[in-house]
This record gives sequence, structure tokens and C-alpha cells, in this order.
Amino acid sequence: MFRLMLFFLLFATGAAHGADLDDQLLAAVSAGRTGQISDLLAQGADANAKNAAGRPALVLAGFSGNVRSARLLVNAGADINAVDSAGNSAVIAASAFGHVDVLDLLVSAGADLNLKNAAGQSALMRATLSGHVQLAEKLKAAGAVEEAAEETDGEKAK
Repeated sequence: MFRLMLFFLLFATGAAHGADLDDQLLAAVSAGRTGQISDLLAQGADANAKNAAGRPALVLAGFSGNVRSARLLVNAGADINAVDSAGNSAVIAASAFGHVDVLDLLVSAGADLNLKNAAGQSALMRATLSGHVQLAEKLKAAGAVEEAAEETDGEKAK
């Protein structure tokens, strides 16, 4: 009985430790503390951790525009196409706020440039709506398609 209780206690402590690491990672990503991000990932924090609002660490990095944080997460195996509860990916976040360096990293990593969020907006649409013309051109050059072109292709398939 004692061994069973000890096993349960060790298991519960390990799970709490992992959750604590993930919370610390999310805070470090939000603040752009790359040294702490590296340390936490080395200690076993989940590169795909999500905050209470359902926003993955890489999407946080996309919104903040910290390319070093994003690079650490990508190199640690973060899902480059993960989305938050509103359907925003890191590409959509970086495009909405004009974070070219983060976008370049995600494009190089093979991110899907044509994902749409819950509002039906793609990275290209968000960049265009936000007035980030050069970023929108980069997206097109990398393979993002304009919504009008998608509808035309869909109509041809019918």
C-alpha cells in the first residue's frame, strides 16, 4: 500500500511539474525571454503548450513578433500550423501585425500559408487588411493564394 501511495505521489508531482514548466514557458514566450525559453525547453516544457485561452506558444510568438522565441519553439518541435481557439495560426498572427522575420521563419519551416481562422481570414487577408503590403507580397510569392483566386478555382472544379 505504501509503495502504491508513493508511486501516485511521484506521478502527481511529475505531472504538476510538467504543467508548471509549460506555464513558465508560456510566460517566457509572452515576455520574449529567450534564455528562459531555452532552459525550460531543455527541462522538458512542451513546445506545443497552450495558455488558458487555448493559444499555443508559437502563436504567442507570432503575435509578439519575437523571431528568436519562435525559432526556439520551431527547433523544439512546435507544430507550425497549430491554431488558437479563434483559429489563428502563428502565420496569421505574424501577418496581422507585420512581423516579417517571424513570417520568414515560418515560411522556411513549411507552415501552411492558406489556413483560415474562424472568421474566414487567411494570413494574406490579415496582412492586406492591416496595410502590410510588402508582407502580403511576400506571402503571395511564397504560395499564399488570394481569396478571389480560391473561389474561382473552386467554381472551376464544380
